[in-house]
Amino acid sequence: MPVTYSRASDASHQRRHLHPHQKSRKYSLQEGGSGGGGGGGERRVSIPPAEEPLAETDREELNAHRSDDPRALRRHLIHPRGSIVHVGRSDGGDKAHEFLPDATYKKMYDHSPHSVFVQLDELQAGDDGEVEWRETARWIKYEEAVEEGSARFGPPHVASLSFHSLLNLRRCLETGVVLMDLDERDLPGVAYRVAESMVAEGLIGADDEPAVMRSLLLRHRHVHDGRPRFSISGAIRKHSSYTSLQSLWMEENNATRARCSLCSAGTGTGVAATRRHSSHLVAHRTPSLVDARRRRSSHAMPAGGAGSGAGAVGRDRKKSSVALDMREVEQLTASVTPGSQEELRRPHHDSIMKRIPSGAEATTVLVGAVSFLEQPTIAFVRLAHGILMPSITEVPVPVRFMFVLLGPPGADLDYHEVGRSISTLMANPSFHDLAYKADDRRELLSGINEFLDDSIVLPPGDWERQTLLPFEELRAKSEMIRRRKRDALERRRASAAGVPDEKQALLAAEKAALPSKEVDDPLSRTGRLFGGVIRDMRRRYPHYVSDFRDALNGQCAAAAIFMYFAALSSAITFGGLLAEKTYGQIGISETLLFTCLGGVVFALGAGQPMMITGATGPLLLLDQSLVEFCRAYGFDFLAARMYCGLWMVVIALCVASVEGSVAVKKITRFTEDVFAFLISLIFISEPITNMIGVYRAHPLGVDYCAFNNSTGNATAASNLTAASAPGVANASLPTGLPPVPFAPKPNTALFCTMLTLSTFAIAYYLRIFRNGKFLGRSARRALGDFGVPIAIALMVGISCAVPVWTETLRVPAGLNPTAARSWLVPLNPGLETIPMWAALVMVLPAFMVYIIVFMETHIAELIVDKPERHLQKGSGFHMDIVIMSCVNAMCGVFGAPWQCVATVRSVSHVSALTVMSTTHAPGDKPYIIEVKEQRLTGLLVSVLVGISVLASGWLRLVPMAVLFGVFLYMGISALGGIQFWDRCILLFKPVKHHPQVPYVRRVPTLRMHLYTVIQLAGICVLYAVKSSRFSLALPFFLVLMVPLRMSLAYIFTPMQLRALDGAQKDIDKDDEPDFYEEAPLPG
Repeated sequence: MPVTYSRASDASHQRRHLHPHQKSRKYSLQEGGSGGGGGGGERRVSIPPAEEPLAETDREELNAHRSDDPRALRRHLIHPRGSIVHVGRSDGGDKAHEFLPDATYKKMYDHSPHSVFVQLDELQAGDDGEVEWRETARWIKYEEAVEEGSARFGPPHVASLSFHSLLNLRRCLETGVVLMDLDERDLPGVAYRVAESMVAEGLIGADDEPAVMRSLLLRHRHVHDGRPRFSISGAIRKHSSYTSLQSLWMEENNATRARCSLCSAGTGTGVAATRRHSSHLVAHRTPSLVDARRRRSSHAMPAGGAGSGAGAVGRDRKKSSVALDMREVEQLTASVTPGSQEELRRPHHDSIMKRIPSGAEATTVLVGAVSFLEQPTIAFVRLAHGILMPSITEVPVPVRFMFVLLGPPGADLDYHEVGRSISTLMANPSFHDLAYKADDRRELLSGINEFLDDSIVLPPGDWERQTLLPFEELRAKSEMIRRRKRDALERRRASAAGVPDEKQALLAAEKAALPSKEVDDPLSRTGRLFGGVIRDMRRRYPHYVSDFRDALNGQCAAAAIFMYFAALSSAITFGGLLAEKTYGQIGISETLLFTCLGGVVFALGAGQPMMITGATGPLLLLDQSLVEFCRAYGFDFLAARMYCGLWMVVIALCVASVEGSVAVKKITRFTEDVFAFLISLIFISEPITNMIGVYRAHPLGVDYCAFNNSTGNATAASNLTAASAPGVANASLPTGLPPVPFAPKPNTALFCTMLTLSTFAIAYYLRIFRNGKFLGRSARRALGDFGVPIAIALMVGISCAVPVWTETLRVPAGLNPTAARSWLVPLNPGLETIPMWAALVMVLPAFMVYIIVFMETHIAELIVDKPERHLQKGSGFHMDIVIMSCVNAMCGVFGAPWQCVATVRSVSHVSALTVMSTTHAPGDKPYIIEVKEQRLTGLLVSVLVGISVLASGWLRLVPMAVLFGVFLYMGISALGGIQFWDRCILLFKPVKHHPQVPYVRRVPTLRMHLYTVIQLAGICVLYAVKSSRFSLALPFFLVLMVPLRMSLAYIFTPMQLRALDGAQKDIDKDDEPDFYEEAPLPG
């Protein structure tokens, strides 16, 4: 390699060639990737041998290397003085400063902040007794400390720092070495610059410089380093320390120096003779021998011998003054290249690199106690460019910052805590942004001051209870501090600008008068006829082709399978109960078939096709009320529903023409909680009422034989048929009529109770298991999401295996309606039972149905279109309600159940299509990357539900008791997301046990209870209306909850109403959102 020497004396040419310098000097080496010095990667190593004190001129040159001195940029030029060897860089990178001003040359460095990976290494004795740098903690965003006794990192947590350590860190930075934009390319060069800067600053003595450098170049031990493996020859692959390398190499030289013809002519012994021999050894050693030696070299150099321990880093001052040799540096730098340890850590790299943002740069913190220093010394280094140092960092991330703290063991300084303090500072976004842009130590010190201003100091004490450290209050206090600083900064900027308040007001008014871009708010008025519908179509339909193209992936296929079972379970449940409530006029056949047709129409034309449609609990209640109304006035039920469906289209068009969907903004949490709790209460009461009816029909303690003997022949024959074939009994009954009253059956009541409670228990505890700690995340989610289908399948199997009679679903064969009628309602008798005035009056029940469809559809769409989901293709508030009304008109003509958007199923569908982050920092909550917005999954789910009507033979095996268990599960699960229920529980709790939630902390207890009592009164009124003969008017009374909420502004303050009627409750960050807690309406 070309080397240019500056002669220091008139020594002989051979002496000058073999060992050109006896004074302090600097080497800069360029070596290839192989022992022969071939054209591998380029690496520059700078080493200071320290055999003799430095000359005065050399000390001046060292002072010129300070980062704040412009002469440091010229350190690679050839000088006429004779104490330094300079090797020019082949890329010519050091010549830019010759024709650029200093300020312009400094701007060439990248000072833009990057994401930071921080690693804390401490100087400790290894397992083999040698001193090494051992990784003790790391920061990707939060601290992860290495657990003692186990080679693994603990859970990520917010670093708790001692105030004393932060003050010590600030004091050290005031007096320590600060090197900004240090232009070095490898670890030895950085170590040399740090050591010489410490000498120049007077922090260490000149005789301590080699020892400090050796300490910085010690071997690094990481948590995931593999165990030593045996090589092919059977020898254990060992990472030798630098001292062992040096002694081994010197022993070999002593044995082979006699065979060197060039050395035999020279004189001298010991280190000088060995170094003379090193020049020939480096030049003439065969590549195979060099490679073998490199495989035995280490990544670092200890200060003492093997087994010296932490205190032996500077035990012998004479050893510390021994200079580092070129051959020794070659052994060091050769070992930096990726080797066996990199292969062992590669699986770990793949897992942890996913959590580190792209473009991140590393900060290495080295702290430790050494015996050769008399006082602590630190160095803060910012490199000009990120440098890959695979021997230092556990992951292949370029190192940009280094912090070194070395000191005596007896110093009044906790090295570990100071290292944690600077590591936490570098992981803090504000400080590490400042560290990238800082020009001197004053800016770093000001950054520490700002960090202290933003910190919250906890007084000393024993905190035995978690409630003594409320997290919400700490977060609120931290936010208040940041807000106060932000406001102060804005005031300071405004005062510095010197703009009067009047002028600022005029400028603001001028900006407001400028035509601004139309806000893309789907619930804003356009002022045009059908303006909302037209805007929805213009926003959504341009993405129509991509709605199918974006669905061609595995996640959408999995979501379609999951939602098929969820939709099928709900359709079977509501279809079975609807057959019972409508006296068999509408059943499972109509529910399955028109869930399919309605879903297909909605998926193809809706503005938000990710929502799932189907029968729901509130619409089931309206059908139950309407059938009782028709029976009371002698109207045909199906004919009345047909007129209601046609009127719904008229109402929907009238509302859409004036953009009436914006009224959904008036529906607040007050109304949602009242409606949701009412539906949940009905869902819970229905199974209880059904079980009471079963116990009345099949009482316990009855002489069943005597009762059967007293029955007539027809009833006995019917009983025998039912007992012998329970799965076919209900299918053989006349359709469209109430079920034939069977004689009491033994064990039926108890068995139905077991089926109902078991179905509820399995589905409910699988839902809890979803956010548990057992099994993996995918297995937990699969079991939790398929909880209801699993419960139904298990209970149907048990019902078929146990020979006890139970009432099962009535499902006709094929595609026939449940009742003996034609599919088209106008073709059936009964249309004449409704006179003209009654057909016109049907607009009132149609308006009631429209209110329910309006509320459920828009509430579900508001949840689906939350801003945190980052939906890109828009929504369709105005258009979707019109499409849903047209679907209900079709259902009315064919005698099918009402359809609307099912909130829980829609939220489940969107959650299945959501792509969550897998590269977030450890300890962070996963965030949403994207949602697969498309139409195909909803279309497939609807088609599959419709095909299921052909499996009527299997559906007849489902007991009604199982469906009531699903109803009970829906009702109880929905209570977890209702804030009104949480406040009802607080009525029976002492104040000291109330949770730290906004409506408790910001509202007086009595006023909070008053708000709860008002909601409870509204629920009682609604339940009374539902149980009366005016039950069809239930939606009208539900709408009255909106003006009732608005009138509460005269009783409560705006801040109290925001706390009581604000956003949804915070979900535990450790748990994934539960569908029933995220959706305010059950079913």
